[in-house]
Amino acid sequence: MTEEKMIVNRRDFLTSSAAALGGLIVAFNIPGNNRLLAAEVSKAAAVYAPNAFVHIAPDNTITMIINKLEMGQGVNTSMAQLIAEELECDWKLIKSVSAPVNPVYNHTMFGPLQMTGGSSALASSWDQHRKIGAGMREMLELAAAKRWGIPVAEVKAQNGFIVSARGKLSYGELAEDANKLPLPQNPKLKNSKDFKVIGHSMKRVDALGKANGTAIFGMDVRIPGMLYAVVARSHIDGGEIASYDEKAARAVSGVVDVVRFGNKVAVLAKNTYAAKTGRDALKIQFKSNKNDTFSTDEWMKHFKSLADEKGIVAENIGAVEEAMKSSKTQFTADYEFPYLAHSAMEPLNCTVNYDGKKAEIWSGHQMPTSDRDVAAKIFGLKPENVDVHTTYAGGSFGRRASKNSDYVVQACELAKIVKKPLKMVMTREDDTHAGYYRPITFHRAKVGLDEKNKLVSWDHFIVGQTVMGNSFFGDMMIKNGLESAVTEGITESHYKFKNFRVQQTIPKNDVTTLWYRSVGHTHTAYVMETMIDELAHKEKSDPLKYRQSMLSESKKHMAVLEQLKKMTGWGTKKAPKGRAWGLAVHESFGTVVGQVAEVSIVDGLPRVHQVWCSAHCGQVVNPEVAKTQLEGGIVFGITSVMHHEITFKDGLVQQGNFSEMPVVRMFDAPVVHVDFIKTTDAPTGLGEPGVPPIAPAIANAVFQLTNKRVRVLPFAKGMKV
Repeated sequence: MTEEKMIVNRRDFLTSSAAALGGLIVAFNIPGNNRLLAAEVSKAAAVYAPNAFVHIAPDNTITMIINKLEMGQGVNTSMAQLIAEELECDWKLIKSVSAPVNPVYNHTMFGPLQMTGGSSALASSWDQHRKIGAGMREMLELAAAKRWGIPVAEVKAQNGFIVSARGKLSYGELAEDANKLPLPQNPKLKNSKDFKVIGHSMKRVDALGKANGTAIFGMDVRIPGMLYAVVARSHIDGGEIASYDEKAARAVSGVVDVVRFGNKVAVLAKNTYAAKTGRDALKIQFKSNKNDTFSTDEWMKHFKSLADEKGIVAENIGAVEEAMKSSKTQFTADYEFPYLAHSAMEPLNCTVNYDGKKAEIWSGHQMPTSDRDVAAKIFGLKPENVDVHTTYAGGSFGRRASKNSDYVVQACELAKIVKKPLKMVMTREDDTHAGYYRPITFHRAKVGLDEKNKLVSWDHFIVGQTVMGNSFFGDMMIKNGLESAVTEGITESHYKFKNFRVQQTIPKNDVTTLWYRSVGHTHTAYVMETMIDELAHKEKSDPLKYRQSMLSESKKHMAVLEQLKKMTGWGTKKAPKGRAWGLAVHESFGTVVGQVAEVSIVDGLPRVHQVWCSAHCGQVVNPEVAKTQLEGGIVFGITSVMHHEITFKDGLVQQGNFSEMPVVRMFDAPVVHVDFIKTTDAPTGLGEPGVPPIAPAIANAVFQLTNKRVRVLPFAKGMKV
């Protein structure tokens, strides 16, 4: 692929193709959080391309402009299916491009921000995108009826054509006429029983490009004359530079320049390898600072001491203290969860072209509005003078949705100084040392039981760093010192408790934290589901039946548990000799996921052989894409709890690459069986809900094998405690 194609401007593509070829482009204005569509139709002389979602060209090709980041989750395909279902078009003629930054593409749930996250892509676009397709279909039908001079009731859309007794006209033939008509405000949507595209595993629109190598990720972008930059910085923000060897860096073949900016030093070169080699040659040293003694071991000790004090009450049901005092027996369980790095496969990168008057940036932008705005501020430009090009991204798990656009800021600050096109790349170690981790967290659960070992009181304390603090989501999710992202999955549980209290304390330090795939559910599900399993064991009750008894008022949970029972033969079948089954069920992002893990112990660690997974996620738009999301979530979840942790000693991160944080490889991956609860409810989240149940399911199986409860993660550490 040529460089010109690699750096194609989507805005220019839409404008030029519409102006030169004619066609139908439909645009929408969605004020604030209002999901109702106020539509306008672009004219041939004044194409509102930045606001367009769909372009039908005279050659019948249909370009879908996707306002979510494709980072492997199949969103380009699933979102296109919503429109295609109502548009009645030919799926083989569909293409997709990423949307430019424009308020029309703002998230319909999260206010004035264009973003991908919270497993909300389909949930937030379900009504919006189907209305787009239905409205365009009605416009094409009306255009055909006018051309034939017949009532619109006598025409019908069918696989990219409008047909009637007069014959048929293609969408491409009708596009220009349809473009002159107003978009219907309340187009008729299909009944789910009539779906032909939604609910079917349509071929992924990005499959060919990713198979033949033509798909463009951030790392693939090339600009003529571009330099490559790798930056040296302190592990914890605040470290000041003491010394570095600029001469040694410049002596590396291919190195072009060495630039100090703030407390960072960049090496620019003709390729990434030379830039990295030059950066390593700097042998940069940082002055002593207040973070020199920071240790995760000491920090966890501090967390435990805070759990002995009073916190802020997040939820209070019944009379916990009184019931605890009257209980026959009590026991306390302490849980420790480490910092975690996101470790997406594609290293963080950002390409910038700044000429002093305008700027362009290329990356896998998960929050392009924020990235554009911070870039504009750095360059001293109006936001409209910064073009953001969203490429494919090789994973994210939350990292590319940085609260302060850290890696984009780093690239733009450097580009402003250099005033040359450049690509800034963070190596795996750079990203691992950069902060923005899943927060370290401590849980203490104290329960009281009666003489029959039935639960009578549960007192829960969570100490954890903020996830949403210092971000635009902070105001929404932090109220009166409480942050819902820390307690989600524990508070507002579907389990029936008579006496239940949750307290929270949020200490602060200089380690930056960030949302991580499934956010707080990564630890709350583990505590809740292992504790529930332990309570079932103490009561000598079957773990599945025990959950059913406590979740009887939740139809979603009950449906998932029943489906798992059928999938596994729970109650009638058992795991093979030397293996055990562990069960967990958890709701996150509106979706209930239950999993049964078949586990053995190999070399002192759990080995997961099979996983059965049931999900209640509303209408499944693309079954194969949905299945791969749950399969991926399970493998991601196993990886994150086996060996992964970020530890600090003397202010330095002790891990760097996958040699210290091994991932699940093909020969370690379990066989995964996935099924969905059939429903016509609107879709709920799916990208993240597959992650939370797998760790507690493994832990519950480990207990069956060892009679030991693992309360410290990762398992590599907790199995030794």
